[in-house]
Amino acid sequence: MSYVALYRTYRPKKFSEVYGQKVIVKTLQNALKHEKFAHAYLFSGPRGTGKTSIAKIVAKTLNCREAPTDEPCGKCDICLGIEKGDISDVIEIDAASNNGVDEIRDLRDKVKYAPSIAKYKVYIIDEVHMLTQAAFNALLKTLEEPPKYVVFILATTEVHKVPATILSRCQRFDFKNIDNKDIEDNLIKITKNEKLEITEDAIIAIAKQSEGGMRDALSLLDQVLSFSDSKITEDDVYLVSGGLSRRFINELLLLIHNKEPQKTLNFLNEILRDGKDITRMVSDLILALRDLLLDKYLTKPNFPDLINLNQNVIYYYLDILNELQQDLKYTTSKRAYLELAIIKMINYKQLEDNYNNQINMINEKINSLESKINNNTVVKPQSKASKTTKRPLVTINEIENILNNGNQPIRKSLENIWPNLVKDAKPTNKGIAEILYEGELVAVGNNKMLIVYDNRLNALSLLKPSNKTRILEIIKKYENSINDYTVLLKPVWLNIKDDFMNQYNEGKTKPSLKPIDLQLYEEIKEQNLKNKEPEIVSFAKEYFGEIKVKVEE
Repeated sequence: MSYVALYRTYRPKKFSEVYGQKVIVKTLQNALKHEKFAHAYLFSGPRGTGKTSIAKIVAKTLNCREAPTDEPCGKCDICLGIEKGDISDVIEIDAASNNGVDEIRDLRDKVKYAPSIAKYKVYIIDEVHMLTQAAFNALLKTLEEPPKYVVFILATTEVHKVPATILSRCQRFDFKNIDNKDIEDNLIKITKNEKLEITEDAIIAIAKQSEGGMRDALSLLDQVLSFSDSKITEDDVYLVSGGLSRRFINELLLLIHNKEPQKTLNFLNEILRDGKDITRMVSDLILALRDLLLDKYLTKPNFPDLINLNQNVIYYYLDILNELQQDLKYTTSKRAYLELAIIKMINYKQLEDNYNNQINMINEKINSLESKINNNTVVKPQSKASKTTKRPLVTINEIENILNNGNQPIRKSLENIWPNLVKDAKPTNKGIAEILYEGELVAVGNNKMLIVYDNRLNALSLLKPSNKTRILEIIKKYENSINDYTVLLKPVWLNIKDDFMNQYNEGKTKPSLKPIDLQLYEEIKEQNLKNKEPEIVSFAKEYFGEIKVKVEE
């Protein structure tokens, strides 16, 4: 006799053999025992959770010679016939391959015929969401008012694709993923029946890899059984499934945490050489870190075999891996992305220190500003004799000159190095390099750059003479031909760009820009020294905006 797969051999034949769906089983048993069952059911949920198995058990229980009952006897001719597929009154339809309106019309025409052997005709339509809209429409009336001897059971893994008109005519049951403990219990029972040698770790690994699907668990057990020549171990399970064992995960995390990049990448190469799937690896690492994090809140750790990491480190690693998981969906260079993420994890402390230093600097500036404002709340008003003039920091002629003498090769070269500005800057230039990096390089002409900002403070900061020297020092490391730069605010730049492009498209090789307010000025205040505005007020107005600063006498 040919071999029968384990998931078929151990498919539940009674309600008592079903794992993980206690509420659904109890509800159906009570309905069947008291003959209060519906004419149409919808079973929805993940794959391998027992939808079709329970549908067949319902069909057997309805037609069992001992009905009404809450369990099929499994011994009468009807129960045995349904189990073998010999009873024509229980009709299983695969909607994936019979999804047209003609098939459903044929079903609708045959529904009116009474059952030949059993008491009820039961139609089990699997993957019902695959039916076409026309097929659903053809099913509607029959599903709402079938003959009294007909019961429909619809099964789907994608309930959101089933029309609301169908859902409203069915009694719906939502199946959930089966708990790992239930899967483990069933695996232990099956391996004992089959007299298989298997370790406890291997059973736990199979349950985890199945992700809540009993059928997936039994299929994986079948695969491992074919692969292993002796006792089945955890390593066998992970070799077959493509996942990472706890031993591998622990060693990889240990190398990352100990900041050993060469050893880490060598170990990674070994893992990938065994044919491990990168997406699966990342998922396994995330789950292992989640287990580590949960252990921090438990009195008795569940995973003492894993490396003990600081909570902040775990959060940092999870952030990197979650971002990597998203990136892997849209790239063909998965290995490169994985290696870069690993290096980023190794450099955790350095990146954290840089981040903390930036936060501390910002906090210090805010505290200093608050202190100065609190100490100078009473300020004499400005003298009426004082006079304010505005000197433009950027002119339209400058911008016109840059755009009419554009140098694309130099611009492209600078755009390529832009991400390295902060990384390669000297410690004393880190702060200003970060502000430069936040800008967008939009043009280069006559050895001068044009940089655009959303933020006015950043734009003004870059235009300060003291900062210009430092910026040019940073840029000349990459492009020695750059002698100067200027800055625009983004809304202004978009207006200028539209004006320039419109003229260029009309055939003007050297467009002449319309004069507009570039909104970047240096305010020069002339006033009596007696009534000179305190420096703190000037600073507050520059930082918060003049409209938000109230000066009281």
